[in-house]
This record gives sequence, structure tokens and C-alpha cells, in this order.
Amino acid sequence: MKKGEPKAASTVAPSERRRFVRATLVGSALIAPKSGGRASTAVLDNVNRIGAGLRTKDKFPANEKVTVSLAFLDSDQAEQQEKLDGTVAWVKPWEKGFLIGVVWDELVTKEKNRWLYYYLEETIKSSA
Repeated sequence: MKKGEPKAASTVAPSERRRFVRATLVGSALIAPKSGGRASTAVLDNVNRIGAGLRTKDKFPANEKVTVSLAFLDSDQAEQQEKLDGTVAWVKPWEKGFLIGVVWDELVTKEKNRWLYYYLEETIKSSA
């Protein structure tokens, strides 16, 4: 979600035109450069099968390879974690740091990212 855009009442924006619909998933995340630099805490704003939008205080350069570790609650309110490799697609200044878009190296699948895959499936089904 871009700065200034209103948040949708449902978990998925009804006017979403993307091939893979973004689901709102607010949770803590950790972004670590694959180059071995210092990891940074972040807040996950939205996610889909090909990437995610995050907020962080630290700037990451576009095209940097990163690992994103996500923590979120599943439908039973149990904490789940996923670790995904990706590339920073864009970075924009934000009043408290930076907004970052990350594109996953591989599509989220139920075999590789079980918890995130099922979260996305259930969220998208419930909003249709």
C-alpha cells in the first residue's frame, strides 16, 4: 500500500488488478542482506505469492538480495514463521524511515512456504 492510499476495510483490496492479489498482513519481519550486512527489523504491510511491502527505519538499495523472515498468527492464533529470499524491487522515503517492496526469488508454494501459502489462500477466499 502506498502512502496516502486509504486502507481497505477487508483484508484484500477489492479493486486489486494484480495477477496475485495482495493480502494485508501486518506483522513483524526481519530483513537481512544476503551480502552479510546488518539485519534490520521491519513491519510487514502486505504480501502476496510474488512479494511483499514492508516499512523499515533502514534503507536498502534497490536490487539488493535479501532474506525476509516473517512472523504472523495463523487462523488458530498460533505464531508461525516463514523465511523467504528475494530482491528489493523499490525503496521510497517514508516519514518514519522507508517503504520497501521485495520480490521473492521463488513463488510462494504450499510445499515451500506452508503457513504463508495457506494464509494467502484463506484470506483471498474469504474476501471473494
